[in-house]
Amino acid sequence: MTDTDTSTDTDTDTADVTPLPRRRPPRLTIVEQHAAFSDALEGSLWGRFRVRQVVVPGRATAAGIVAAARATRPDLALVSSRLGPYVDGEAVIDGLSGHGAAVVALCSTPVDRDPASWGRWLRAGAVGVLSHSCDLATLRDALDRAAAGRPLLDAAQREPLLAAARRADDHAGSARSRLDSLTPREREIVTQLMGGRSTAAIAREGVVSEATVRTQIKSIFAKLGVNSQLAAVALAHQAGWSAPAEHWLSVAG
Repeated sequence: MTDTDTSTDTDTDTADVTPLPRRRPPRLTIVEQHAAFSDALEGSLWGRFRVRQVVVPGRATAAGIVAAARATRPDLALVSSRLGPYVDGEAVIDGLSGHGAAVVALCSTPVDRDPASWGRWLRAGAVGVLSHSCDLATLRDALDRAAAGRPLLDAAQREPLLAAARRADDHAGSARSRLDSLTPREREIVTQLMGGRSTAAIAREGVVSEATVRTQIKSIFAKLGVNSQLAAVALAHQAGWSAPAEHWLSVAG
């Protein structure tokens, strides 16, 4: 009788045990311009995450990228800085983080060379920033931490990067004020220089002599406070200028 009672109790206990539901991996959306790199990441992370890709086309806009990524309903987003010459990466991060995704950014330049860019991505809403050259173990650990809601950087690590972004913004404001002093034709020439146009090509397109273009470029140098075409282009990039899509397409053609 005692044995029977024990057996009955055991059966009852077993019947009352409800198996814990299996936890599904978080949804991770990779936002990247290069399909091969995105494919490699998906293969390395699949199983740990439910991976989706948004491969950025050549004429993408920030709004279009955000809409495509949101459609995948990500818990996490891994956003590359390589989104094309006229996509605002900060707007992409802001658009995704503002809708609940934990965004980890991949920056093409290391933090010691470009702390301002890392700071801008953090300011836009990224929970952390990594270099494109980081190893897979570092990337997996960062994504695991982001998925668990744990910080990737503490305040002591974040603040110098945010301060670098603020200083760069101040410098960009000064650069923009100098660029605003250019005439419409001079601004057009700066845009052409950004697209890699030579003095001869600019002259042909403007139906003017090369001497005229050289004179215009000298005027640009004086107004911007630079002494080379490379410096003028660098200043334009610092100010946030970018050649419009149709200009890049004409260069490629």
